[in-house]
Amino acid sequence: MNTRHRRGVTAFELMVAMAIVAILLSTGVPAVKNYTWNLRLRTAMDTLQTDLNLARAQAISHNTAMVICPAENVDDCAGTSRWQGGWMVFRDLNGDHHRQSGEALVKHAGASEFVDIRSSRSRSYLRFHPNGSAPGSNISIVFCDGRGARYAGKILVSNSGRIRSETGGIEATLNCP
Repeated sequence: MNTRHRRGVTAFELMVAMAIVAILLSTGVPAVKNYTWNLRLRTAMDTLQTDLNLARAQAISHNTAMVICPAENVDDCAGTSRWQGGWMVFRDLNGDHHRQSGEALVKHAGASEFVDIRSSRSRSYLRFHPNGSAPGSNISIVFCDGRGARYAGKILVSNSGRIRSETGGIEATLNCP
């Protein structure tokens, strides 16, 4: 009697295993890709919203005006409505909305990759007063990625200083088709 058992897999078993792996990958990869896009967008929104709250809290607690603006470096505001290159929060002691050497830098955030962040053209900075208000027009900061307006989000800041965010899509615009 021969008690030797053969070890290994047949070609048929190998093909079945490969088919199962292919099915799992074809359903799993798009879900992981969408999860990654959602994570990038949400991270960018949470980071900016946290820094907006920081600027407002600093204005109230230190009884001084605070400015948050798009800035690629810590020298001065970029003067643009594009926030994806980074932003900074600083104390605006003289009220000119520009950072001078004597004005304390509270925070500088780096660039956000793969996410386009824009505010309206008329609002290239946001200033919080010591009472927590953000005078001027209400500001809407839109976050858009390669998937378009259907997946976009936005942060809204009212004149009273209230900060809130919305996700789940926006109306298609020129900046976020």
